[in-house]
Amino acid sequence: MRRVTRVILFAVLALAFTLPAAAQPTPRRLAFAEVATTALQNNLQLRVALLDVAVAEAQLAQARGAKNPQVSFSGSYTRSQEQAGQTLAFPNPFGPTPPEITVTLTPPDPNMLAVRLGVEFPLYTGGRLESQIALAEANLRGARAVFARTAQLVVFSAEQTYLQILLAQENVTAARRTLAQAEESLRVARARVQAGAAPEFDVLQADVAVAGARQGLVRAQTAAQNSQAELNAMLNLPLATSLEPTDTLEPRPVSGTLEAAIARATRERPEFAELRARMDAARAAIDLAASGARPNVVLGAYYDVGGSPSNLSGTWSVMLAVTLSMSDGGITRERIREAELRLEQLKVLEAQTKQRIELEVRQAWLALEQAGAELTAAASGVEQGREAARIAGVRYQAGVGISLELVSTQAALAQAKLALASARFSQNVARIRLILAAGGSL
Repeated sequence: MRRVTRVILFAVLALAFTLPAAAQPTPRRLAFAEVATTALQNNLQLRVALLDVAVAEAQLAQARGAKNPQVSFSGSYTRSQEQAGQTLAFPNPFGPTPPEITVTLTPPDPNMLAVRLGVEFPLYTGGRLESQIALAEANLRGARAVFARTAQLVVFSAEQTYLQILLAQENVTAARRTLAQAEESLRVARARVQAGAAPEFDVLQADVAVAGARQGLVRAQTAAQNSQAELNAMLNLPLATSLEPTDTLEPRPVSGTLEAAIARATRERPEFAELRARMDAARAAIDLAASGARPNVVLGAYYDVGGSPSNLSGTWSVMLAVTLSMSDGGITRERIREAELRLEQLKVLEAQTKQRIELEVRQAWLALEQAGAELTAAASGVEQGREAARIAGVRYQAGVGISLELVSTQAALAQAKLALASARFSQNVARIRLILAAGGSL
């Protein structure tokens, strides 16, 4: 029995080792140039803004429809309690025969129908319908401007997150390189201790460096996974999707001048289009408020059919109705004042927005210049750190240097490489931030 059990166990193990491993999902390759297109197609926040535009379009259609003739149809059916017919008797005024005349009244029909078909057309509304249309048109332009700015912000966030993934990958690579160097230093320290050329403290110090390098690698890998999940959310992809960026974290040039960027931002930023739309809406609100003091004239034509089902009759009628509010306690006057104050408020806000946008462009330009200077300094720091680490390694292997010097220079080189990757990331982020501040392009 035990022999049979062993044979079955060996067969199961052999089958398990011969079966192919489960295929891992293929990472999705993604280029920096594809991020904007994918975000504009899939981002959920952008879909919400697009639905706001559709809502504004529907509201405009409603406002325009109010100027068309309004056709209505109404009908009712009433059934009453059935009543018996009445019999009336009175003396015969025409002669003795018969002495009485009897008349039987037919009971009323308990079933009654009433139907009305009406057409009403607003001849004059004091500008109310026209103001409502102008208000809806302004709201639609504002919704489109908000959508355009939302699209720019979504693209910026997605591209920034893509750059964060590239930075995280650089950090992971640097962390692995640091771990490999620390492990090599540990190997050399053990060999020297065994040869009696170094104290045990060197091994302990190298062990500490290896442990710190492993912790740094774990942190870098976690940061990379978080950045990928964040970009998946922005692109509306499954959060567990594995992304494989095809670009590298290299500086990207920016053309143009600060003055050209400011001029373009003043001309192209969607916030200005939104403010202009809001100002048009405020002017339409003034006209709408003023229409409350003007008369309303409505022309109506109706055709009514009513009676019992067996005796229906129809009549037509025409109506010209004029409505004028003689006094509303000052409500119309205050509504006009409120709309005028909102318009003045928007004019001040326009000046404030212009100032804020110019400040954003200037700050983005200065950040780009700063990132360029830091990039140059970081590249020089890597070269110096690499040479210092090389000299420290030669000195330690020759027995004229100490382990602390070697570990310190290796850590300094790792930090210099991280600083270079961070500087490249900052330059790319400053570039797309300048594009965002300038209105979407340069």
